[in-house]
Parts: sequence; structure tokens; C-alpha cells
Amino acid sequence: MSIKTKNILLLMGVLSVVSLTVVGITYRSTSVVIEKTIADHQLALANNRVEATEIWLGQQMRILNATAESIPYLRLGNNPATLEPLTMAMKAGHFSDVYIGLNDGTIIDGAGWVPPAGYDTRGRPWFLEAQSAGKTSFTTPYIDLVTGELVIALVTPLDYEGELVGVMAADTILDSLVETLLSTKVGETGYLFVTHKDGTIIIHPQRDYVMKAKLQSIEPDLQQITDNFTNSEAGTVRYLHSGIENLLAYKQISNTDWYLCTTIPLQEAYSLSRKTTLLFAAEIVLRVLAGLAILTLVGVGGSGVVLFISKRRFESTIKEHVDHISGISADLRWNINKRQEVETRYQTLFNVANDAILVSKGMKIIECNNKASDLFGGARYSLIGRSEADLFPDIQPGGINSEEQAKAILEQAAKGQHQYYEWTFRRLNGSEFPAEVSLKTLQLNSEELVLTSIRDISKRVFAEKQLLQNQKMAAMGEMLGAIAHQWRQPLNILSTYIASLQAAYFNQAIDQQFVKTLVGNADTQIQFMSKTIDDFRNFFKPSKSKRAFDVLESIDHAIKLMEAQFKQAKFNLRIDVETEETKLFAFGFQSEFVHVVMNILANAKDAIEERFNSDHTMSEGKILVSVKDSGSEINLQVRDNGCGIPKHFLPKVFSPYFTTKGTQSGTGVGLYMSKIIIENEMRGRLLAENTNDGAMFSITLPQINSKEANHA
Repeated sequence: MSIKTKNILLLMGVLSVVSLTVVGITYRSTSVVIEKTIADHQLALANNRVEATEIWLGQQMRILNATAESIPYLRLGNNPATLEPLTMAMKAGHFSDVYIGLNDGTIIDGAGWVPPAGYDTRGRPWFLEAQSAGKTSFTTPYIDLVTGELVIALVTPLDYEGELVGVMAADTILDSLVETLLSTKVGETGYLFVTHKDGTIIIHPQRDYVMKAKLQSIEPDLQQITDNFTNSEAGTVRYLHSGIENLLAYKQISNTDWYLCTTIPLQEAYSLSRKTTLLFAAEIVLRVLAGLAILTLVGVGGSGVVLFISKRRFESTIKEHVDHISGISADLRWNINKRQEVETRYQTLFNVANDAILVSKGMKIIECNNKASDLFGGARYSLIGRSEADLFPDIQPGGINSEEQAKAILEQAAKGQHQYYEWTFRRLNGSEFPAEVSLKTLQLNSEELVLTSIRDISKRVFAEKQLLQNQKMAAMGEMLGAIAHQWRQPLNILSTYIASLQAAYFNQAIDQQFVKTLVGNADTQIQFMSKTIDDFRNFFKPSKSKRAFDVLESIDHAIKLMEAQFKQAKFNLRIDVETEETKLFAFGFQSEFVHVVMNILANAKDAIEERFNSDHTMSEGKILVSVKDSGSEINLQVRDNGCGIPKHFLPKVFSPYFTTKGTQSGTGVGLYMSKIIIENEMRGRLLAENTNDGAMFSITLPQINSKEANHA
């Protein structure tokens, strides 16, 4: 073989070896990029599930903190002022129980649980957790013995003037969180689970593992997993399970010792990535090119010129592929993160939200969440495609047409104004319920959609009605005294009639005219007593529905019910009506309006009596009730010359459970319920202010004409 031929073969061999080396290095680099892409995909999935979990925990903690801030520390105890916020928190946060442990070892339980003898809150784990943390936190999960559900206790210390007075805790069932996490798909056979930093399983598709097994015990190849948790808050680990290599990604949940993990067979992870990236196409190309390079090396007799040209083209192609693959990898990671972010927000909104959510185009429903299906009593497919008007009664409680009012609200929302209002809806079975509604419009894919959030307030409305009725019953003691005073005179007259019978009999003065006169007079007194009973019975009967009623008649009725008390106290009550009309109509609950007027009159009486006790120079108690007709509104004012309202108490007089009379003589709900009746139920205004002589309460109501009253 000539030297020239040897040099050509040597050159071709060297070029083949170099080409094979370049292909090998490029193949290895591509494999590293592929593995990192797979790991990043699993970490992105874990990170987004962590964000959803953190949103859920944050929501529950905010409800607990808001409840803690509303607790009256000076009146802590088993009383309405303390128990009412606990009960409301149970409903708002779907807690199974909300309770307070005091420093003396006793417990105030919102669900009415009675502790066994010897029970001491100071030794309970939830009390010690809050005391140790010094902030809102939660206990280790446990399986509830009654429900069999996974439960944690959220706790927060109650500090008053720098001292710990107790601990508030809320038991929450992790069912919605478990359902959301376990429903997340990780490929075909992969799954998601949550573990404590020591390896204890908290959430897992195999319920037998929950709080009973550790990750190290069910996966022997993960003995050192706790070291990974300690060294980093997020990462990936490969391990063998039944001889199959798996990929585990973990991410720590903020402010907890919990780690959310995803696990999937490695080959399945590769298969998923093949569907979403061109990296594997490049890997195949590189393998083919490597084979060609080997064949070229074996067949060194090939043309050196062809090999040289092929090498140059190969290097150019590799560079183009690497650049292209790097760009695709970056775009892919960005798209995956954005898609997971949108998916997390959507799932959080629809699956974790406590409110029903409807997405509509115009008034046609195109999407809804599970809460909407539960609230309206129908499957998702039975709501989608309907008009929202199908979920309204024809007429709202205020007497307005539902569909017309809904269109007016949509017009305002279309101008960019976020709408908040109360509304009555109709379930698919025909029953109705009141709700708070938040409505706004949004642009999605060049379409204008309407997002409606609906919160059922049936329990709150029922509770307010019960509270009003209880307030009326609380006044029954005073009313019984008023009835007794009303009856005293007619009873004395009847007694005189009966005594006169005996004298008339002995004097032989009983004749037809005497009997007729006596019976007629006695019947008049009995009818007066019967009417008094009817008046008080009607007052204590709750109103069934809103209707048009005469405000002047209702005010007169309220004054008559209080008249005996005013006469007994020797107060001067004067009525001043400035209107040419004989009747002034408003729309609402007449019985409840009478109760509002009576409550304001009773407060005026108490204020005058309080001033009498402190100011012995005061000669007479005065109450002035004035009514003015402005055409579109009815203005009612009640003035008194009592002690007035302390200036620093004025902003609080309409707050629930606030009273200046003390717990023995006041409940603190009278004025609170009065404001709800006037402003929420009758769309009016109720204000309180001080005058030069005492206090003045003003009520303003929308007036309806007699024609509207006949149709209402």
C-alpha cells in the first residue's frame, strides 16, 4: 500500500474518530437536557399543587384570625357574645368545631360539646402548640375517631394587653384538600402524596398508610429521603420500586413541615416528555448519526472527500439542532409553568371555593363549579346551557321583576362596575333561597363573559329572623306588666259591677233596664280587655311576608302598646304629623316595623328614667314623635329629653351585642336588629344622634303611593 493511500486512510480514520467523539459528546449533552426537562416537569407539577394547598391553608387561617379579632375579651365565657362568632366561623370555614381554651383550664365550645370530668385545656396538644408558636399555626393531622376523616386543628393565641388569655382552635376536615390533591393526574400510573419531614404519610391514595406508615418503610430504597428534606425544600430523587426505576419530586409547603411529592415510573416520565418535546427526536438523530460514524470508521476505504464534507455538514446540523433544541426547551418549560399556573388557579377557584360560581355569556350559563351544582340541586350538565333567569323567581321579595332587574345589573357591570347585591334564587326543585352575589364582567379570548359568585345566606337570614323573634320575646316580661296595667282599671270596674248586684238584690232594684245596663257596661270592659290581648298577640306573631302597610297606623299601634308604661312613668308623649295624607304607605314587614318603633320608644323611656335618677332638678320626661311626608320618602323622628348617648358610644350603638345598660337589663341586639330591618329589609335608613335636650333617632323609608300599595 502506498504512503499516499496510508495517509488517506489514516486521515479518514482520524476524522471518523473525531466525528464519533463529537456525536457522543452531543448525545450526552442532549440526554442531560432531557433528564433536566423531565425533572423540571415533575417539580413544576409539585410546585403548583403546593400553591393550591397554601391558598387553602391561608383561607382557613384568615377565617380563624378574623374570628379571633371579633371575640370580646372582656366578656369571654359561655354567653352569646362569645358563642355567636364561634358558630359563624364554623359555617364560614366548614369547620367541624371551633372552640376556646381558657387559662383556667375550661373550654368554650361552639358546637356545644361538654367535656368529661377532669378535662383541662392547658394540657391538650392544640393549646400547647399555640402557646409554643405564639402565632396562628396548626397541629399534626390525625384520624377523627367519630368520622374516620383526616383532621387538623388550626390554633391561634388570644392575647389581651400583652397577656395570653386563652387559645382559639378550629377543627377542619381535610376532605376537600385530599380530594383535590388525589384527583391530580401524574401520567397514567403515577400519583401524588403528602408526607411529614420525618417521612410520616399524611395524604396518600392508600388510606391504610395515612398517619400509620412512613415513606422509608413502604419504599426501602428511600431510606435517606429525610436527609433530602432537610437539605433542600425542593428536588428530585430516583429510586427502585419492585425492580422498576421511579422518579420522585418533592416540594415543601410554606410555613409547614409537610412535603408534597409526586412519583412516576421513569420510563413513563420519558414517554410523557416524548409527547411534548423534540429533544427525543434529536436523540434519535444523534444515535443514527453515531451509527453512521461507526460504519464510516469500519469502512475507512470510503472517500475522504465525502467524509470531510459529511463531517462539516454533520457539525453544522448538530449546532443547528442544539440551538433549536435549547430554544424549544426554554419555551417548553415556560409553557408548562404557565399552563400549570392557569390550571392551578382554575382548579382552586372551582374546586376549593366555598361559593357557587357561574360563568355566563350574556345570561346563558356556559360553566359552573361543583358548589353551584350542590346549591341549585342539579348536575353540572343540567345547569350549563340554561338562562340564569331560569334560576330566578318571577318577582324578588322587594316586589321588583327579577329578569328586568338582572338586565339592569348586567348593564352596570358591562360599564366595568363590580356589582354586589342580595338576591333570591330558585333551585331546580322550585324551592327558593336568599344569597349574596358578586358579579363582574371579564374578557376571555375576545369574548365578554360574566362571572357570578353566589353565597347562600339562608342560615344567616333565618338566624336574623330568629334573633328578632327572640328580641320580641325578651320584651314579653315588660309587655306582661303593660297588659296588667291596661287591665287594672277595667277589672276594678267589673268588680264594682259585681258588687252592685248584691246591693241591688237586697234593695229589690234589679229590673230589666238595670240588667241590660249592667251587662252592656260589663261587655264593653271585657271587649276592651280582649282587644288588648289581640294587640299583644299580633305583636309577638312573626310576619310571614313583605307587604304594603300604613306607617301612621303602625306608629299608632306601637304607641298604644307602650302607652301603659308611659302613663305609669308619667311621661309626656306627643305626636306631630306633618302631612295632608291620611295614610302613608311603605313596603316591608309591618310587625317588625312596629317592633322597631317600640324598641326606640323603650330606649327613650330608659334614657329619661336614667336622667331622672341622676338629675333631681328634672321635672318632666318628654318624648316627641314627628312624621313628615316629603313625597318620595317618609321621615320619622323620635326625640327625648333623656341622658343622651355618650359621644364615644355613638359609632357603636348599632353594633350587635353592644349595650350601655349592662348584661342584667340589656341584650345589645335591639338596635342592631332594628337597623337590619330598616336598611336591609325595607331599603331605608336608621340614624342616631344627640340633640341639645337628649337623643334623636331618625327613620327614613321609601314611600309608595296608594295605587302601588293596592297591588303590592
